[in-house]
Amino acid sequence: MLLVLIVTGVVFLSQNAPAMLRSAIENAVNKKVVVRSIVYHFPGTFELTGFEIQENEPFAGETAFYADQILFDVSWWSVFRQKLILDRIAVENATIVLRKYRNRLLHSLSDAIQTSQAQASLSSAGASAQTDRTLLPLEIREFLIRNGRFRFEDYDVQQGGFVTAVDNIRAEIKNISVPFGTLRTAYAIEAQLLQGRGERPAPMSFSGWTEFGSKNTDAHWVLQGLSLPYFRPYYSQVTLAMIDNGYAFARAHLRIDQNNLTLNTDLEIVNLFFQSYEYDNQLFGLRAEEILSFLRDRSGRIKFQIIARWNIADKSVKARDVIRQSIERSLKNTVLGNVSNILENTLQKIGEGGFEKSKDDLRGTIKKFKDLLKY
Repeated sequence: MLLVLIVTGVVFLSQNAPAMLRSAIENAVNKKVVVRSIVYHFPGTFELTGFEIQENEPFAGETAFYADQILFDVSWWSVFRQKLILDRIAVENATIVLRKYRNRLLHSLSDAIQTSQAQASLSSAGASAQTDRTLLPLEIREFLIRNGRFRFEDYDVQQGGFVTAVDNIRAEIKNISVPFGTLRTAYAIEAQLLQGRGERPAPMSFSGWTEFGSKNTDAHWVLQGLSLPYFRPYYSQVTLAMIDNGYAFARAHLRIDQNNLTLNTDLEIVNLFFQSYEYDNQLFGLRAEEILSFLRDRSGRIKFQIIARWNIADKSVKARDVIRQSIERSLKNTVLGNVSNILENTLQKIGEGGFEKSKDDLRGTIKKFKDLLKY
């Protein structure tokens, strides 16, 4: 009798599991799901080809996520815990699209997150009203991406959307849960940032963890060879100067604790040339030519550290204002640190016999420094 029940269960699952999985995913993400084919492998593995999650309004029908092939390992605990539990997802040749529109981030899980937050608010307020749809909780224990692509379309910085594209993504993400709770999501991502025609992709990596319920985060980010002119829509948020050429190498540590964000970045810029400066030939409130001459080392590189802090829960605080102020403070501190090196070099020249010329150089340096500190 037990054998008959097992065989009957297997037959039932093999015939109905694909439709059940499609419905469960659609219910979990609250978006339309399209699947070319689903093959079920006993006991709980699904092989999906041509898998797509489509956006809702205002980008209805456009792709939020697409993959040539996905392997789902569904946990049997899903049956008993009334949630969709996926032990492992392995994705090949995926395209992930993130859109920023009217200060809202739209992606494959955005509607699920918004609905779960609304449900949590109603529950915490003791309200009896219900949202239009109660979503099936989703838990993903391991999410692997190979040969992935990512597109960030920002409609808030440029009309029609400014596109940042990332290619050759290799990612390992663990412990994703919707609705959010105290679960820490760990991630390790490597990729190449595309920068338009004629520019080499910039290698990048991102690793750390985030507790999405509280937003607590501890993450590290490394970027090598970012072409500054291409990303003008973003740097123009903090300065009106126009960069003609320049590449940035950055190492950043991002920490969020109880909504208090600290961004600590070590920045190195090479081959920097400007097409134009800010008003009255200034750069971050300082005389442009003077500040650049003080910042550049002997090889022409500019190195400085930026530390920005703000409370992300305070909507009156603009991130771009905090970052600009942090850059201004960092530039002044870097200049003060470099002055001793400049004076030392001048004194060395005096010792080598070029007294008169070095004396004039020293006077000119001191004058520039005094003028700089007036701003």
